[in-house]
Amino acid sequence: TKALRELNIGDTLGFRGPYGNVFPIEKWEGKNLVFIAGGIALPPLRSVIWNCLDLRDKYKDVTIIYGAKTIDDLVYKNELKEWDARDDVNLVTTVDPGGETPEWTGKVGFVPTVVEEAAPDCKDTIAIVCGPPIMIKFTLPVLEKLGFKHDKVYTTLENRMKCGLGKCGRCNIGCTYVCKEGPVFTAEEISKMPDEF
Repeated sequence: TKALRELNIGDTLGFRGPYGNVFPIEKWEGKNLVFIAGGIALPPLRSVIWNCLDLRDKYKDVTIIYGAKTIDDLVYKNELKEWDARDDVNLVTTVDPGGETPEWTGKVGFVPTVVEEAAPDCKDTIAIVCGPPIMIKFTLPVLEKLGFKHDKVYTTLENRMKCGLGKCGRCNIGCTYVCKEGPVFTAEEISKMPDEF
């Protein structure tokens, strides 16, 4: 942003992107939505959540499960309050054990555990998961245990992207280039990737 502020009117600016694919929200119309985010992974889901809330009549129940290490690590606190105040959104917030304060009224537990406790109904439901790889790794089996089919669970692996052109190889998972074929994948697609994910 500093470099942008230093530009003058008439300066030439180059852009790359956007790269990869997007969340297929049109395919989700008429479905229940469960957004699951951990840590600083709420920002990638935030625009999708707002888009779905702006088109609220196109979706059934909307649940947002969001967790962070501590209360201070929760992002978009004002928006969390706004979502919590809505009658058409079920918001569940959690912090890791030890990250709570006496005033904390949310859940205490790791995101996969809280998802299992919340037990969202898999019938006619799409789950959207975004978080650190370790959280995704433990959340996907929980969703499977709850009955979610792999093609109804979406996740994003943008944290692996670097160059965005498929040149540096940082985003490779086996022969999959996250920057070109993703970053949005279904659990079905991820299940076919090598365990290095």
